[in-house]
Amino acid sequence: MMWKKYQSIPLIYKMIAGMLAGIFAGWLMGAGTELFAPLGKFFLTCLKCIAMPLVIVNLIAGISNLDNPESFGRIGIRIILYYILTSAAAMIVGFGVATLIKPGINLPLTGTYKGVVGEIPTIGSTLLALVPSNIFKAMMEGRFDQVVIVSAVTGVSLLMMPDAPRKRLTTLFQDLSDLMNQLVHIIMILAPYGIFALVAQSVGKYGSAIFGTLAKYIGSVYLGIFIMCCLYALMVFVFTGIRPGEFFRKASRIMVTAFSTCSSTSSIPINMECAESLGAPKKVYSFTIPLGAQINKDGTCVCLTTVFIMTAQAIGVSVDVGLMLKVLVIGLILTTGSGAVPSGMLVILAILLESLGFPLEIVGLVAGVHAFNDMGMTMINCLGDLSGTIIVGHKEKQHAV
Repeated sequence: MMWKKYQSIPLIYKMIAGMLAGIFAGWLMGAGTELFAPLGKFFLTCLKCIAMPLVIVNLIAGISNLDNPESFGRIGIRIILYYILTSAAAMIVGFGVATLIKPGINLPLTGTYKGVVGEIPTIGSTLLALVPSNIFKAMMEGRFDQVVIVSAVTGVSLLMMPDAPRKRLTTLFQDLSDLMNQLVHIIMILAPYGIFALVAQSVGKYGSAIFGTLAKYIGSVYLGIFIMCCLYALMVFVFTGIRPGEFFRKASRIMVTAFSTCSSTSSIPINMECAESLGAPKKVYSFTIPLGAQINKDGTCVCLTTVFIMTAQAIGVSVDVGLMLKVLVIGLILTTGSGAVPSGMLVILAILLESLGFPLEIVGLVAGVHAFNDMGMTMINCLGDLSGTIIVGHKEKQHAV
């Protein structure tokens, strides 16, 4: 009887309950939440396991439903333009929030950074890095950017085939897509428990820092994240007519999943389901969601410019418009071309600060709370992918009429 009652509760309510319970457990137990680590890791591993085959079959199945290769080109141009514009907006939001809150005033730069500082990737190296020399190696290494490119070319090639083999292959990939989606539904049974474990771990490990020296920095990042969420909802309403309440209600699953897993690629299956529930065509979301997971880093953009302003405030450097524009350009290159950077957010930050002649010890300082900030950053990365997909999908529907 109790089990049937539990099954009747919508999944999103269970996920939110798991997240809230995780926050409470982390606050109560502190480091003791490591007890839940295996459960959180198991859930995350299951999502990662299904993400790669799901992207491949959904992308090929989606493109095979297009009328012609020109449709694919139109979708690609629109979504890439959207990702660039929202990344620029996120950097501007980071500038504004950090300037207002002033997280760098009286900040002691006591950390150290021992990582390797790379170089700003060129446009040529970024484009070359998208083409794998071995597709199986790219799959083994989890290079979603390269897999997306090969899958997209495969889908376009399928469009150019004669009708008979094209229909057979389209049916095959559509059936495989349905199979992958069913596997996602099975994995999501674990979602409330996995989310509980992951959130409990993060709060238990980093909770004390939230109220310490870096509280204003964390607050600045999360205020920027909140502003970006509002911007996405506004854009979706302006371009599609979907009201913010409906947008956030149907997007809540990806928001909770991305926040708890800190992984855009692991969240791809859930983001695709949210895109479908908001009316995006499969031919659009099967391409734009995996692509966005690789190149759309709005959360990183907010964090980069926040740390830049914080560092400038800490060392007493005045920031003029020219310096802001320089940071904007370098930041866009680094985040969009992050496939060419050998590590993640902290290395990207180190490259930016090194190129400006700023002290790198700030990287060591913010590294201590990066995992906590990464939860919110991943959430807006995925929400940005979703909003762009809905907008481009709506435009495609209008074009088809």
